[in-house]
Amino acid sequence: MIRIYRYLIVLLWMIGAAYAATDRTADDRLRNDLLHFARSLTQSHFSGTPVALPASIALDGNWTVSVTPYLHGEPLGTGTGQSHPLYGAVIDAVGGLLSTSGDRHPDEEAIRNARFMIAFSRPGAEDNALIEYRGKAEELIGDVVAVRNVDREMIYTKIMAAKAYLLRAMDEKTHGFHKLYTATSGTFDRRVLTTYSSSALYSLLKLNDLKQDGDIVRLIPLIADFILSMQLHEGPYKGAFHYSLSLESGEKDGRLVVGTASKTIFTLLELHRRTNDVRYLDAARSAADWLLSMRNPDGSVINQVKIENGRPVFDRRYSNLYTGEVLSALSRMYAATSDRRYYDAAEILADNFRERAERNACFLTDDYRSPTDAVPTSWGVMSLLDFYKISGNDLYKKVLRICLGEILKRQKNDPDDMKNYGRIGTGQNTSGNGWINEVTSEVYLTCQKEHWTGCMTYREPMLKMTRWLMQNTYSEANTYFLKAPDKAIGGLIRSYKWEEVRTDAVCHGVNGYINLYNSGIEKPFQREEKGEDQ
Repeated sequence: MIRIYRYLIVLLWMIGAAYAATDRTADDRLRNDLLHFARSLTQSHFSGTPVALPASIALDGNWTVSVTPYLHGEPLGTGTGQSHPLYGAVIDAVGGLLSTSGDRHPDEEAIRNARFMIAFSRPGAEDNALIEYRGKAEELIGDVVAVRNVDREMIYTKIMAAKAYLLRAMDEKTHGFHKLYTATSGTFDRRVLTTYSSSALYSLLKLNDLKQDGDIVRLIPLIADFILSMQLHEGPYKGAFHYSLSLESGEKDGRLVVGTASKTIFTLLELHRRTNDVRYLDAARSAADWLLSMRNPDGSVINQVKIENGRPVFDRRYSNLYTGEVLSALSRMYAATSDRRYYDAAEILADNFRERAERNACFLTDDYRSPTDAVPTSWGVMSLLDFYKISGNDLYKKVLRICLGEILKRQKNDPDDMKNYGRIGTGQNTSGNGWINEVTSEVYLTCQKEHWTGCMTYREPMLKMTRWLMQNTYSEANTYFLKAPDKAIGGLIRSYKWEEVRTDAVCHGVNGYINLYNSGIEKPFQREEKGEDQ
């Protein structure tokens, strides 16, 4: 029997405390009291200091408690306890932890420097967990810290964290950007990709617009040069971009994807708008001309061509994503050049989306994604918004707003399900949800600028998505189990299953944050209670 039992005394800090799932103050108090009680028990084991028992954890309920201290990303052991009163289960759990034998026996210094993770549950009630952060108990949802409100200051903080992450995702030698970071191993993949480099530079330009940063200013031409180096300048595929570059072999792969060219056009046009450097406009024009060549006789998009053994293999499956990216790129090219070829090709694709929306009740499907995935529809929305801007035709505005409404109908709106509250439909990836949030923010900004009716209907769904994205982002608080937390912070976690960061998720996330920040949000957004109108 460890010594903590000998020094346990009963001191009621708060009389009549009770655990109520809907009382946030009581929840916070319970977690903090539970953490401090467990901490006091471990200290008592080493020092003999008497332990006070707060009334808030004198709760009956056949509790199960586990206590795991984490130090430098490693658990020092786990103690588990069961008892009818909650405090009894905590005592047993701490006793089991400190009784661990062998090499994993935690000493006083290790315990003092560790962060406690405590899980506690009882039959018939929702499981609960907390993680210690700066001396306080933070609510855990899975392995992320719950975010229950969003305000302007928090959005800005996340913007800055995302900027820092993006700069770390750049290969210092080539100035290209990786696609994937694996948080458990602390490593990036061994390729740099044109489309992710273009997306990252697009976001860095927006970040620099928000607050000028000397590092970004210095890197802009270097990243741009990498992107230009990936473009083909002769042959039948002139204007296309190699999909990726191997950092090990130095070889560019043979995939030429219309989405890569399209997203790169977005960035090249932004570079030209800011610098008037004709190289960027010429490269964008060459890429757009290649896109015009990547069409079927009916004007629909051929997704990619892959050179295999010197011969081209075309992918002709229908993709809303690739179609939308091409439509947006051609629409933006027309806005920049007034070249009618781009408008005419874009109009065919816009009408294709409009007709599909009418046939499919404005929720679009394709040959790539599941019928419940909202991302295909979101690309219809974004690209129709781009075409509306050059055509001025309210028909496209009407369709894109109906389609966006269909997406937002699929938002998870149960405020008692904080794991999912705010995300869209079946999509559990931050890349997809981040993109939908970015699209919604683009519609919202245009709605405000042009004084459409009903603009405020987008604000709350956008804030809910932002809350979910922020909750699923690596931060100082939720990286207790990582050995290299500083490398992951600011990265949007890929999904519930994968401890990874995709660069596009960070780009979409920060673009949406910036748009929301610039839209004039001031009042905090808090989780609504059940019973309010959705």
